Amino acid sequence: MTSSLAPTDTGRKADHLRIASGRGVEHTSGTGLGAVRLRHRALPERDLADVGLGTDLLGARLAAPLLVSAMTGGTPEAETVNRRLIRAASDHGIGLVLGSGRRLLEDPALLRTYRPEAGERPPLLLANLGAAQIRGAAGAEHADRLVELLDADGLSVHLNPLQEAVQPEGEPDFSRVLEGIAAAVERLAPLPVVVKEVGFGMDGADVALLAAVGVAAVDVAGGGGTNWALIEGQRDPAAGDRAAAFADWGVPTAQALVEARDAAPALALIASGGLADGVDVAKCLALGASAAGLARRLLVAAQADRAGEAVQTVVEQLRIAVWAAGAASAAQLGAEHLR
Repeated sequence: MTSSLAPTDTGRKADHLRIASGRGVEHTSGTGLGAVRLRHRALPERDLADVGLGTDLLGARLAAPLLVSAMTGGTPEAETVNRRLIRAASDHGIGLVLGSGRRLLEDPALLRTYRPEAGERPPLLLANLGAAQIRGAAGAEHADRLVELLDADGLSVHLNPLQEAVQPEGEPDFSRVLEGIAAAVERLAPLPVVVKEVGFGMDGADVALLAAVGVAAVDVAGGGGTNWALIEGQRDPAAGDRAAAFADWGVPTAQALVEARDAAPALALIASGGLADGVDVAKCLALGASAAGLARRLLVAAQADRAGEAVQTVVEQLRIAVWAAGAASAAQLGAEHLR
């Protein structure tokens, strides 16, 4: 395949990796989870060790309802970060979404920066493509080829309209994206297709559209965490002027989750976007999520070679939160465990 990537694509990805772990890249408004309170049961009436965290998600059995959200791939720096994240996900039995596979489709020699090494495979491994690659007639072919290259268990499609609009090299043509997603769902079946935002949240109307074309799950990826407009603003002064107006743009994570559940009651939902710890994960499960994703916290930990410790801490926090809220398992968390 002839490469259509801009010469600066590798540099842009490296910039993203560096800036995303720094300061000044988070939404100025919160996730909304601070206003959500779990019940506290002083008499949990069970041993903490007996609390169950295992869950079935997208055909895989996870040791906890957690995903390492998509972050990076295709650069030398990404190879080290991904190796550490993959090892952490594998060791703790949680899912992982690889970084955007656009560069891999253009240059299969970059496979080692994406795919786990032999013996290090999470129970759920999803490939990842953006709207620009999934849209139109060729999108399903791109999806099929990427999943095959990565030997993945399914595909995550990320929607990033605001980032594309702000980014100087962006591709803000979102016509026929839904058509491309529908074609990918059909072509990859029975493998699952998940659709996620990149941190500005999902409107309920969009969730309903995605459910109608048969996606397996939606990751609401709400506002309150990393703001990709601000990241692009740090990369380029002109983009910074545009991005500043969108510092608090989007649907906060808690609201996005509630709207998504109302819009598609039967659809599996993943909650991400600014989740700080296992208590935030428990809140999202009680609000109707099937699982939760974390990115920036794990990226920073992976850069310090502490990804496994960070995942373990979140798992321990989640177990305590489930127990203290009075539930026997993470899967049983629901509205009755909220104040």
